[in-house]
Amino acid sequence: MNLKLKVPSIPIEGSISYKDWLKGRRFRRQLSKLVAPGVIRRKSSSSNRRLRKLFKGERGLPFTPIEKL
Repeated sequence: MNLKLKVPSIPIEGSISYKDWLKGRRFRRQLSKLVAPGVIRRKSSSSNRRLRKLFKGERGLPFTPIEKL
């Protein structure tokens, strides 16, 4: 199979730039929307108290729309 990757991969001997990481994140988010179109965030966990204290009542940071990534 001869697939051309649309996103940069992380080289074994180094790291990638933040710009390349954002490209990869955008691509992964688009793929995840195909599998599970809704919000995939746990409603609760054992870390609820700590998370809600850190993120002003929410369990994490708000999701950034794909268009803004």
